[in-house]
Amino acid sequence: MKSKIISSLYMLFVCVSLLHAQGAITPVTSFGTNPGQLNMYTYVPAGISGPAPLVVAMHGCTQNAATYSAQTGWNKLANLHKFYVVYPEQVSGNNSSNCFNWFDTTDINKGVGEALSVKQMVDYMKLNYNINASQVYVTGLSAGAGMTTVMLATYPDVFSKGAIMAGLPYKAATSSLNAYSAMNGSVTKTPAQWGALVRAQNPGISVFPKVAIFHGTSDFTVNIANATELIKQWTYLNHADQTADSVNNAFQGNTNVQQNIYNDSLGNPAVYFYKITSMPHGIAVDTGACPRQGGATGTYALREVNFHSTYWAADFFSIIPGPYSITGLNAVASGASNISYSVPLHSGSTYSWNVPKGASILSGQGTNSITVKFGNVSGLVEVTETITGGCPQDAAKLFVTVQLASGIANLQEEQGSVFYNASENSLHITGTESSDIRSIAVYNLMGQQLSQTSLLQGNTLMLGMALKTGIYIVRIETSHKQYVCKIGVY
Repeated sequence: MKSKIISSLYMLFVCVSLLHAQGAITPVTSFGTNPGQLNMYTYVPAGISGPAPLVVAMHGCTQNAATYSAQTGWNKLANLHKFYVVYPEQVSGNNSSNCFNWFDTTDINKGVGEALSVKQMVDYMKLNYNINASQVYVTGLSAGAGMTTVMLATYPDVFSKGAIMAGLPYKAATSSLNAYSAMNGSVTKTPAQWGALVRAQNPGISVFPKVAIFHGTSDFTVNIANATELIKQWTYLNHADQTADSVNNAFQGNTNVQQNIYNDSLGNPAVYFYKITSMPHGIAVDTGACPRQGGATGTYALREVNFHSTYWAADFFSIIPGPYSITGLNAVASGASNISYSVPLHSGSTYSWNVPKGASILSGQGTNSITVKFGNVSGLVEVTETITGGCPQDAAKLFVTVQLASGIANLQEEQGSVFYNASENSLHITGTESSDIRSIAVYNLMGQQLSQTSLLQGNTLMLGMALKTGIYIVRIETSHKQYVCKIGVY
């Protein structure tokens, strides 16, 4: 057994009710070689059919899997929206405070220790359940958040997104001694320096997971300065800068919660930051029966009206389907006006609509039907219905493609992604448009065409020449449209 002592780290007494756990979690005793000697628990809701998402949720220090499942409310969301949950659990033989060893190099590099154990839990789920491999996500609190960044850094080909609750950047510390400096917010680096620590784990990877960061301003266990360093690390890896492209100072009407969104070079959201005023170390929960509520309060789970962090992590993971469809066009011309969208009308309900950047609602906000004037940016038209009694429902969403005069549209995140695999020198396209691709062309920034061919292997293009370090333009042609996007090779 490992013997790693960091007894004063996160020494907070936990007193939490395990009521409303929304179903018991189940231990799995054999899931690979388990070099990190962790425990594994699963939650499998009834009624799953077809490929389903998987969420890996990791507890904080002095907690265990049962406590964390009860506090977070992940099981309730899994029941409602049909996805799987895995709860890794630390043991005292590894760490006297039951902290995941997010600071120990024998546990936080690819292919070793606790990082490999968590990856083997995902492998077990893929082998034994029908997991959608493109929808595997990871989240955690405190030390579990530190291990979340470990998993995103070491296995970016496994996890597409991560939600970091009161956490730290990858390799903010590499020993128990300098863990304290990191927790105090004393470790600062440039975005490139933070990014290099992640890139070193997978030199051939150029596309990295997107992240959502949740942190309280009164966190005296993990200083909120770590949120700034996390933003540096993951905006850099996602080709974004450190200036928020969208700031909402009263997210969901709550003036304690500020939402900041950082877009990548193509204008797609890459990093979300939820700054929660006056909240100490922990997660924000909004207990209740509404779809956007859940969890249980405790030392690490703090009541925040109209903001349940687990729900918004799941929303960021795109695993909460809307309650009904929005009626209206899903493709419009740039500058199109008086375009109508509607949802079913329910007596006593109010409706809050959002439209893509550059678009405006001409009429109907608050009702079940709106008219919109579009700009030139594709994006989501979405609506949240609040029923009688003040219970907001899950949002309905419709992605609308704005077609430019040339007939070429930017490839948006909701439509697909392009990945460059350096080891096999190929481009791989995923997403809703990937099944309808006719051809792909690659250009350098001077407009010189480097490669074009029909797809040789499904939605994968094998390139005839290796791409050197730099930025390239990829043109994707489907049966009805052309898309362009940028990729970076590093």
